[in-house]
Amino acid sequence: MNETMELRYEPVEEGMFPLLGKIYAEAWKGANSAFSTPAHLKKQTAEKKAERFKKQFKREKNLRFFLIYRGKEPIGMYSTSVYPNLSGELRKLYLLPAYCGKGYGMEVLLHILWENRELEELFLWVLGPNERAVRFFSKCGFLATGDEQEVAPEIDLSEYKMVLKGPLDVKAAVIRSLLRESRKAHEAVLPELLAHSQPSDPVQSSKVPAADTAVGEEADLFAGWLSALCGASGIPGEEEGVAEVLKRLLSDYTEDVEIDSFHNVIARVRKAAPGQPHILLDAHIDEIGMMVQKIEKGGFVRCIRDGGIDPRLIGNQSVQLHGARKIPGVTVLPADRKLPSTDGVMVDTGLPEEELRQILSPGDMVTFTGPFTRMGDRRFTGKALDDRSCAVAILYTLELTRGEELPCGVSVLFSSQEEIGGHGARVAAARLAPDQAIASDVSFALTPDADPDECGKMGEGAMIGVAPVLDKGMTESLKALAAGRGIPYQLEIMGGRTGTNADAIFCTGTGVRTALISLPQKYMHSPVEVVDAGDIASIGRLMAEYLRHPQPSGRKEEVR
Repeated sequence: MNETMELRYEPVEEGMFPLLGKIYAEAWKGANSAFSTPAHLKKQTAEKKAERFKKQFKREKNLRFFLIYRGKEPIGMYSTSVYPNLSGELRKLYLLPAYCGKGYGMEVLLHILWENRELEELFLWVLGPNERAVRFFSKCGFLATGDEQEVAPEIDLSEYKMVLKGPLDVKAAVIRSLLRESRKAHEAVLPELLAHSQPSDPVQSSKVPAADTAVGEEADLFAGWLSALCGASGIPGEEEGVAEVLKRLLSDYTEDVEIDSFHNVIARVRKAAPGQPHILLDAHIDEIGMMVQKIEKGGFVRCIRDGGIDPRLIGNQSVQLHGARKIPGVTVLPADRKLPSTDGVMVDTGLPEEELRQILSPGDMVTFTGPFTRMGDRRFTGKALDDRSCAVAILYTLELTRGEELPCGVSVLFSSQEEIGGHGARVAAARLAPDQAIASDVSFALTPDADPDECGKMGEGAMIGVAPVLDKGMTESLKALAAGRGIPYQLEIMGGRTGTNADAIFCTGTGVRTALISLPQKYMHSPVEVVDAGDIASIGRLMAEYLRHPQPSGRKEEVR
């Protein structure tokens, strides 16, 4: 698709119905001729369709027709109706054959969703034998309801109802990102993910796929981002690899992206107008890991921790050592089977001592190699989901607010060295000097061995932090926005500091009003961390709502 020539949409008025009928008739025949009889096709004339549409337009006050143009050339049409119960119907959507399969259909659907974003749902009826249309709408998140109606008994033709539940602006953001990623073939991951979002057998006996075959669109989007991020390496102080991935992802939202000397990734997305607050969104990018301390006799490597490692999970783990070249290894469980110390961990590489000394040097990075894996439709497991899953939530926030005229300035900080004290966030926040900040990090999700009073619940939404160091006004605003917009949330009550970058940001300079939104995560600081796509989406949506409705005041007034 030629992205330099944008589509435009012209409402059909009196005198335009002959052109509308012509475009529809040609497009309908191109899409449906494979299963229509010659007699039925002969009925689909431009004149008949133009007359029918003109009568419908006069009779149905809520029906609107649009012609789709590429430059000066009409390439398709669509029609919609909006009903009092906040539902809308996509009555028709057809493109001329020459423009099918090139991304235009998804561009048109994005426009329709955004124009109708106040609706709670959008539904349509699709012809059962039209497999291409069924696959398209299924990929975009429409689900079959099971309703069926006959439209042409003479050729045994029926159509089936599909519905897309709101919020439609969220759905549009997901589809838009999938479209952009498919064009770029980002990380060569998305084609496989899109295949998962389509039923393996989309049409059986000319019927629409059942609703339970659809996969969450948000999960598909997050899986692509997380696969790229968790596949990159970056222990505290050596975050260059993951920083480059995030710089590339942020370039979709702003040209002003940099990696500073601390390996922080800083993006200035929108400059604050006079009187508007400058809001910083933060998530850290470093992962727990180890560093080479020395090479022992017999080809073993002694390591020290870099970040807080759970000692219960050190023994018998797969790791990767980053020296002159990357080499695999396994951590050694002592002969007495006791838990090893987090410092002085031994790694077996299988290589002789002489060869290791040519590859490794003290201080080289050692990372765990838990593979990124999708668990069912909505959950993910792997290493470094702390805190790259929250980085994904911020990317989702940018996607949801893309193109909006926000009442605030926005900067994004993907910060380094959080696992050893929040140093990257402190340095970058001092440089950016925001008025307000929202930090996002993982917190403990309930597991069978944990205290329910000390944990959040996975799948129940964003965890809004409440603590003395957090700004009460921002916290109350986040709670009100979540409740008012139907965004799932839970509270995380802390009696002092938070153990996150919020602690570093709030006391920067003359003080930064700071809030915290956490993500419930199982098995923290291990190679098999687990997060839920619904929780990631809740954080992204809540941050987006705050950017749309920020606290009005900026900095706290200085004491005189």
